[in-house]
Amino acid sequence: MKNILLLLLFAVVSFSTQVTAQSKKELKEQKAIKEYEAIKSLINSQVYVFDANWISTTRGRKINIASGSNSIAVVKDSTKAAMQFFGEVNSIRFSGNEGVAFENIMKEYQVKFNDKKRKIYVSFAVKNKSENYNVSMIITRSGYTYVDIYSNVKRSVAYDGNITAIKIE
Repeated sequence: MKNILLLLLFAVVSFSTQVTAQSKKELKEQKAIKEYEAIKSLINSQVYVFDANWISTTRGRKINIASGSNSIAVVKDSTKAAMQFFGEVNSIRFSGNEGVAFENIMKEYQVKFNDKKRKIYVSFAVKNKSENYNVSMIITRSGYTYVDIYSNVKRSVAYDGNITAIKIE
C-alpha cells in the first residue's frame, strides 16, 4: 500500500512539473511573438531611430560608442544620421567629413520580414553633398540591430545598437 501511494505521489509530481515546464516554454514563445510584432509595427510606421552602441572596424576591432550621439533616424521618406567613423577613406575627393553624416530623402527603401526567424531586413540609399551611402539593417525580434553602411568614399563600417520609436514633434 505504501509503495502504491509513493508511486501515485511520484506520478502527480512528474505530471505537474511537465505542465509547468510546458507553460514556461509557451509563455516565452508568446513573449517572443509579441516583441517581434511590436518591432514589425514600429518598422512599418517608418518612424524610428537606430542608436548605435558599438562600431566594428574593418580590422575587426569593436569600439564602444554608447556614450556619444550616434544615430540614424527614419521619418517616413527621410533619414538623418550622425555617426562616428573609424576606418579608411577610399577617395581623394574626401570632403573632410570625419563621420557618417547625411540628411536627405531615402531612395530604394525596402523592408523584408522573415517571420520564421523573426528578423527584419531594412535597406535604403541616401546621398549627402559629396557621398552616396547604402544602409542595411538586420533587426532582431527584441529590437537589437546590426547596421552596415557602405559609402562611395569610405570603407564600409558596421554598427550594433537598438531600434526605438521616436516622437514626431
